[in-house]
Amino acid sequence: MTLAHQDVIAILGHYDDIRVVEIIETGATGPELVEAKRWLAGERRTLGEDQPLRPAIVNELYEILSAEDPEWDEA
Repeated sequence: MTLAHQDVIAILGHYDDIRVVEIIETGATGPELVEAKRWLAGERRTLGEDQPLRPAIVNELYEILSAEDPEWDEA
């Protein structure tokens, strides 16, 4: 089951709405987001081997979570 806004907030806590939308658009599941969050903390493959993961999605989530804040044009 893909994530909804409240699911992302429940996993990550307060988070930028733009990034929440990016996360939802990946089609990720809750366990995949949890895994990406753990990757960000320096851990790898923290879920049991019986938990199916799509590494490309987890990596995409990791990239979203680790991206720096955008520099807004103040023109």
